[in-house]
Amino acid sequence: MEKSFSSLAELQAEIDLLKVRNFQQEEVLKESLSSPSAIFSSVKGFFMSGNSKKSLTSDLLNQDILTNVARFVIPLFMNGIVFKKSGFITKTLITFLSQKVAKQVNSNAVSGILDKVKGIFANRKSSGVSNFGVKTRRHVDYGIPPDSESY
Repeated sequence: MEKSFSSLAELQAEIDLLKVRNFQQEEVLKESLSSPSAIFSSVKGFFMSGNSKKSLTSDLLNQDILTNVARFVIPLFMNGIVFKKSGFITKTLITFLSQKVAKQVNSNAVSGILDKVKGIFANRKSSGVSNFGVKTRRHVDYGIPPDSESY
């Protein structure tokens, strides 16, 4: 959103207004971080629910239990096993990305994936292919008992 100014005086007035707003915001920030109790209340305000934004606690409590477990297990697995000998920056990036991925994991997504995998194995079993890729022999019933054609 750009403002258009028709004269230099309007531009100067806008610059002065922005300087005043900047000074006011600095004072509010200094005041909120002036004492340990003020710092604690600022941090506490981050976890408490706000009017317009979602708080961290409500975000964590509204998630599925599987999502919360994945937010812990995926970074631990990736940094502890897959990227074991990597540097600090790589581990930080992997943690950040795995946290983003873990937010997408929920019980509906996992059950959908498990149903697909189960469907693949069910299709292989019904087509006559065993788990090792060897065709199994199907018994075909022609309606004639095998002992009835004795000579």
